[in-house]
Amino acid sequence: MDSINKLELALGVKVSYTEKKHSLRNNVFFVKTIAGGNLKQCYVIKEYANSSAGNEVFIIDALHKQGINVPEVIWYDDKCIIMQYIPGVLLTDLLIDHKLEQEIWINALATWLRKLHGFMNISNQVCLCMSDLNLRNFIFNGREFYGIDFESVCFYPPERDLGGICAFILNNDPMFEYWKYGICNSLIKAYETVPGIKSFDRLDHEAIRCYLIEELKAAAERRESQRHYLNEKIKEFSCTPLMGSIL
Repeated sequence: MDSINKLELALGVKVSYTEKKHSLRNNVFFVKTIAGGNLKQCYVIKEYANSSAGNEVFIIDALHKQGINVPEVIWYDDKCIIMQYIPGVLLTDLLIDHKLEQEIWINALATWLRKLHGFMNISNQVCLCMSDLNLRNFIFNGREFYGIDFESVCFYPPERDLGGICAFILNNDPMFEYWKYGICNSLIKAYETVPGIKSFDRLDHEAIRCYLIEELKAAAERRESQRHYLNEKIKEFSCTPLMGSIL
């Protein structure tokens, strides 16, 4: 594997363990290394299949310098990034792990999103957003969240990210459970009350629901076996007026 050789040469270490991680677009590996003095360290390697590493390196570096939780880039070339390994729990796993109090990680996720949106916003209406809101792109270390995929970014109102991530929460297995609606409502409310970050205090809740519906439509296009069920849920969201709760 060429990227393993690159890591060993660039960092002066020996790889002792390699595990391929889930990724639809690229090859992503978790690796354990050993250096002089038996020093052990872990890294993540990302190999780009159809694009250059440069764009993601630029975004990650800019966010890292602003104190936003992202992995530090250790080394890179045009087709490969070696990044800091962030230990923790993926958001997709947090949803079904009821040992940790939900309020703790919901507030942490709201804070991370608020910081991201506050980093680069235009006229307090449009901001830097994550293109891919898959729940595997968020890691909770027990105190704070990290975002881990910035291969591409986009500029939208903050409601886009909130609606999108709520769609991923709701249609992730087990799909559309009652308690998941509570998580989504709590996340949006927590976002609106994050202290000390001046931006986007007033959200358009109807816009959040519109962006949620758009993400559900995209999911229905991808998943033929669940398309009918998702389309039924889309109809529910489209027809039901807002009554108290946000979703």
